[in-house]
Amino acid sequence: MATVIPPTRPLLRESRQFVTPRKVAWIAGIAAVLYVVAMVVVLNVAEIPPLSAWAAVLIVVAGVAQIGAKWFFGSLFRESVQQTGKDIEPFSAFKGALVGAGVARLIPAGGAITPVAMSWTVRDEIDSAAGPAIRAVLLNYAGLLILTGAAILVVRPSTQVASISLTVAAPFAIGVGLLLMFGSGRLGSLNKYLPQFLSKKLGPTMVNHMPGWRSQLYTWLRLVLEAAALGLVLVAFGIEIGPVETAAAFGFSSLVGGVPGTPGGLGVVEAGLVFILAAYGLSAGSTVAPVLIYRIVSYWLPAGLGFLAGGATFLESEEAAEASADAPADSGG
Repeated sequence: MATVIPPTRPLLRESRQFVTPRKVAWIAGIAAVLYVVAMVVVLNVAEIPPLSAWAAVLIVVAGVAQIGAKWFFGSLFRESVQQTGKDIEPFSAFKGALVGAGVARLIPAGGAITPVAMSWTVRDEIDSAAGPAIRAVLLNYAGLLILTGAAILVVRPSTQVASISLTVAAPFAIGVGLLLMFGSGRLGSLNKYLPQFLSKKLGPTMVNHMPGWRSQLYTWLRLVLEAAALGLVLVAFGIEIGPVETAAAFGFSSLVGGVPGTPGGLGVVEAGLVFILAAYGLSAGSTVAPVLIYRIVSYWLPAGLGFLAGGATFLESEEAAEASADAPADSGG
């Protein structure tokens, strides 16, 4: 008997033409090989003193901070779902955040696919969560823009060119961030301006829900923890940098890495981090190794956990049960 795909999963079906497990696996494999080669070359060339046990502990704590950040991203997702009159389990929301983060880090321009991946992860609990997922992603980008712009205005880079250009751009970043943040609360009203085929698919999940204190709390806790992960790695390597400069470096590199072209901004984020840290007076030679280690914490750790969460979700799904039932029985004795 043919399997009928419910009409409540249109976004996932439409995304399959350019997001397939095989394509994701190839991208992840190639990216991992290139990254390992780059790390071996850099770590062999650079003179890096042995890391102490305390430094190793700081790096582990940075990894914990990254996972904690994903928990709060999932909490934001769940809070957005609740505003549609439905609910999902906290751990399901966390898995959605992990899968969304994993896809975003392994697909060029993956940020656009993140809401699809998040909605797919919780599809057995709720017919569609596309609207809440879109809202969660918008709030994350809004907070990132506001954080970056504010941090740059508070502590300006020391180099003249970077100081002038970034200081001029900072107010625009804050303005766009505020527009996205409060615009995310009007998704229901904006839905009528979408093309008809999108409006029909997204309509029931797109509601007007202004970002109240819970939305703000989850958004900023995620961003603070991710910025803290960068700061912990830098401290582990003996680099002294203030929390505001760390926030500016984290935000700037994340925004630059969001430019479409490479999976998860691979290579672009690293270059952006080295650039902004140099703009704050740190030598490029001293920051390359910490940046590479930080990217293992911020890029490969969530991507790997996202793969695991996605695989576990599929194995627990109706599709997996149907595939198992349709598989030919083992004829061996």
